[in-house]
Amino acid sequence: MLGEMNRAYPVSDEHLNGYRRNGCRSDVEIRVGLGALGMTSTALQVVMLREFIAAADGNELVIGVVLALWMLLTGAGSLLGLLVARRRITGWVRACVLAAFAALPIVTVFLLRFLRNIVFTRGSTIGLVETVLASLVLLAPYCLIAGLLFAVGASVLSHRTQGGSLAAAYSWESFGSVAGGIVFNIALAAFFNSFEILSLLFAIDSAVLCFVFLPGAPPVGGRIALCAALFVLAGMAFRSLDAATRGYLFPEQEILYFHDTPYGNLTITRQGGQRNFFENSVLMFSTDDVAANEEHVHYAMLQHPSPRRVLLIGGSISGATQEILKYGVENVDEVEVNPWILRAGAEFTNALHDGRVRGIAADPRMYVRSTLSRYDVVLLDVPDPSTVQLNRLFTEEFFRDLRRVMNEGAVFSTSLLGATEYQGTEARGVGSVLFATLHRVFSHVLIVPGERNYFLASDRELDIRIGRLAEERGVATAYVNRYYLDDELLKQRSAQLAKGLDSAGAVNSDFRPLCYARQTAYWLSYFDFHPLPWIVAVGVLVFLVLWHAHPVDAGIFAAGFTASSLEVVLLVSFQVICGSLYQMTGVVVTAFMAGLAVGPLVARFLPRPPTIALYAGIQGVVGGLSILLPFVVLWIPSLNMGLFFFQGLFAAFAFIFGLMGGLEFAIAASVRWGTMEAAASRLYGLDLVGSALGAFLMSVCVIPLYGVMNACLAAGTVSAGGALLSLRRVRRPP
Repeated sequence: MLGEMNRAYPVSDEHLNGYRRNGCRSDVEIRVGLGALGMTSTALQVVMLREFIAAADGNELVIGVVLALWMLLTGAGSLLGLLVARRRITGWVRACVLAAFAALPIVTVFLLRFLRNIVFTRGSTIGLVETVLASLVLLAPYCLIAGLLFAVGASVLSHRTQGGSLAAAYSWESFGSVAGGIVFNIALAAFFNSFEILSLLFAIDSAVLCFVFLPGAPPVGGRIALCAALFVLAGMAFRSLDAATRGYLFPEQEILYFHDTPYGNLTITRQGGQRNFFENSVLMFSTDDVAANEEHVHYAMLQHPSPRRVLLIGGSISGATQEILKYGVENVDEVEVNPWILRAGAEFTNALHDGRVRGIAADPRMYVRSTLSRYDVVLLDVPDPSTVQLNRLFTEEFFRDLRRVMNEGAVFSTSLLGATEYQGTEARGVGSVLFATLHRVFSHVLIVPGERNYFLASDRELDIRIGRLAEERGVATAYVNRYYLDDELLKQRSAQLAKGLDSAGAVNSDFRPLCYARQTAYWLSYFDFHPLPWIVAVGVLVFLVLWHAHPVDAGIFAAGFTASSLEVVLLVSFQVICGSLYQMTGVVVTAFMAGLAVGPLVARFLPRPPTIALYAGIQGVVGGLSILLPFVVLWIPSLNMGLFFFQGLFAAFAFIFGLMGGLEFAIAASVRWGTMEAAASRLYGLDLVGSALGAFLMSVCVIPLYGVMNACLAAGTVSAGGALLSLRRVRRPP
């Protein structure tokens, strides 16, 4: 293998002298630098992703944009390595670049929080184009430098070993990413806020990168003293920035509480006498919103003659429990996936103080599957299905699970943000999918229109005369009564809404999240943005570029696209089956990176020298695994095992697909002819570009519109196409 690499990558004294002039050190230090680069990049990626979600009211669309731009910009930085790897760079320039690389994450998060309500209208929703532009501007400096540093370090290491360590450089960077994922998920995320994590990574980057790339390093004692000084100074300088800058996201509000939980950032503010509860900067509810609490509770409770046991999912500390207790119920079970919400509710509200109210910290899907309790009324008080996580609470599978824990004649209620009978096409699309899904499970579905449209479902007849029912029951209400509601007008509006919806249309399911897809289209309609022409244009451009590219380059692009697509499929599938993706994301990403790191090591045991046929064969195997994956995913829920089993199983799948990706990169590094700089930059850059497009298209378009099975088929087709392109005749340059 090494002999083949020597012929593929010409090494000259000019190359090596150029790297020595630029201050590059021993092979060990370069490996340490690459590992540190991977470790800090992975941890920073998770921190940045959380911050962008909080600042941009993020759903999977925003997540897809940020991840895609992160990988695209890093890939572009890798390609920039071609321009700088052999040039003489002064010590001052190197020092400035490395200082910027270490400090940029802190500056980026500060600017993100500070500028959110200055650049964009306070309280407004940020559109997709604005999100792309803001992400591009803020992420570009760090990601470009990160990609450039990898390309330079990888090419230096490969030259010094006469071409034998290009794949090893990729492996070292991946091992660093694994370490970063483990450290972040086990230690940093649980005990430190964003700026504390950033200050720690600033100290690590400053120490390691200076030792690797700058000349004149001090002796060991001096290095230790410098590291200690960096850690102390970083901690002192940036520790208090988190609390100071969080106020920029909530202007003119007093922050009472904030905490980065494993499920998202939870912030409680006070404005006047009202307390506001935010998750990832999205308002969940406010206290003293009597009208909203009454509508959410009484529309459903009035339909049941004598409710005794009530299940409340979400909205547990908004004040809904006080309205439920007016019916003399025996028990109210409040289920919240985030236990910190229940803790905050106990401290800042009286929602949990009654002995009949029981707070339960659990994933709603998992709780409903396992509980032995039976309920007369089930109230689903969660935001609209604007994410895959929320969509799983609006699916046919979940409604059927709920039906099994409901007594005969029980009533279910949920709601969507509405515009009465004057809904646009996109809003009707969301309502139609929910309407049809409920009709698949319940005999009767009734829509009660208002600021939010309430969907009531039951096997008993439902009555739209809400005002009359409230008067007959004698429940004390401020708004839900005959003085506030005109039953005849309500009946007309309800019939008009139902007439505009299709009760026999498409159904929302776990592995085809149509409510999320329609909700995303509804959100995009606010900004008059139509993504299909852009997606087609990008697809055509990518196809034309790859068709004329070197076959190995086309193959590594397809490998990156397929690997990231399958990673997204695993994350979405785990979220559907188990929930709690916010915690599991780091586990899956870490397992995937571990596979990438091990792949080049496994490549050493393959036949030598590796051939294009072997390269294409592995891509064909990945394509076959892609096609088999959805059948395995659909079978997994029938195992009925615990959460830890599912976590281990999905981590194993991620490791396998990462392993195949690392193996493909290692073989590509062996069969790609040209200079070392070109190989290191092009392969790493194209791998990241393919990964970016795969992650974005799968999370934003393919999975929501066509489901998990078709997403896997698409990924398998791309992998098979990469294999065919790789088998095109490869001619060595003369």
